[in-house]
Amino acid sequence: MLAQLLDSVWKTEFVELFTKTEGIICMVCLGIGLILLAIEMFVPGFGVFGITGIIFTAFSFIYMLIVDASWQKLLYLMGIAAIILTIVILVAVRSARFGVISRSPLIQKGTALPEDYGDNDKNYSYLVGKNGKLHTSCKPTGKAEIDGQLYTVTTNGDFIERETEIYVSNVDGDTIIVKERSK
Repeated sequence: MLAQLLDSVWKTEFVELFTKTEGIICMVCLGIGLILLAIEMFVPGFGVFGITGIIFTAFSFIYMLIVDASWQKLLYLMGIAAIILTIVILVAVRSARFGVISRSPLIQKGTALPEDYGDNDKNYSYLVGKNGKLHTSCKPTGKAEIDGQLYTVTTNGDFIERETEIYVSNVDGDTIIVKERSK
């Protein structure tokens, strides 16, 4: 008996969301709001789509309470919104990992550091004693051309002007230490 009563109330209240004028207005506003919120998930920043979507969604809930004053219909409406938003969020996350969004510039997959950053496998010991010329001034780090190739070099704290002739005095790991060549 109780199950039949709950079943009839559920069917009546839920069906009225889609058949009565007030329910249709609420569903249209909820639909517009959820579409705008879904668009906001795919557009960077928090802007017009998100704010307008929140307003439409909130309006549909408030309108349902004011016009119909049925908490049960409001809960149905909120349940529908929660289910739809969950589905949209899952689609957005999947798309960000494997779909169209993953190939867009919105998703950063790499880092800002160069690929060879922190590579300590480089052995520059063959450069010790070689001569070169600074392309930039060393304050104490700069760029130098040694044997026709550009390297990042450093000094022992000295300042050496650009275009100065240098030689490699030492190599410490991947750090090339240079000194000014005496004239």
